[in-house]
Amino acid sequence: MKDGYWLVGFQYELSGYVYSLGRIPRCKSAMLKHLKEGDKVMVAGVGHGTEAIEASRLGADVTAVDLSETMLRHFRRRIEKENPPKEIRVIHDDIFNVNEPGQYDMVIANFFLNVFSETRVREVANHLGSLVRPGGYFVVGEFVLPGRGLKGLIQKINWYIAISFYSATTEAVFHPVWDYPGLVEGAGCTIEDIEYFPILGVDLYWSILGRKKA
Repeated sequence: MKDGYWLVGFQYELSGYVYSLGRIPRCKSAMLKHLKEGDKVMVAGVGHGTEAIEASRLGADVTAVDLSETMLRHFRRRIEKENPPKEIRVIHDDIFNVNEPGQYDMVIANFFLNVFSETRVREVANHLGSLVRPGGYFVVGEFVLPGRGLKGLIQKINWYIAISFYSATTEAVFHPVWDYPGLVEGAGCTIEDIEYFPILGVDLYWSILGRKKA
């Protein structure tokens, strides 16, 4: 398997925290408030596992998927260090090889969909939506779709700095910000909540909660 993060995976969590002044970690965990004990949760592109470990602490049965062995190595170390109360199922594979339709109360894709091309990102979002049970949640945490004016320019700069770095050092595709609410809706979910994470009054990150139609 290719490991697109072998070069920079070690700093992924720290750089996200520093670059966003702590907003990205908060964004990743924002919608866990909708979980109930015993819920089945999948985290796609788990990385270092901030939200996976927190979901376990909340009593969820967590499955974590990542194609990068580098990321999973850091995630396993974090599991050993933080010792979450429930065992986390770890899958080292392409998300398309996870064929468990309708099995999850919540599927989370935080800062994961942004690595794909326009065509591919729709396919990935639709596949993730298929894993959500009817009435369950599809959560996407990402960079905000830029608006107009000065704030929109700042939002674009924030995104293009990040994607320029990761497209140069990983297999992430260089592209504009995708319409993430549209992707959630296209995956068969209705938007129920969006939480924003601003810096100096400019919304730069958002967590989008969609509910699968029953």
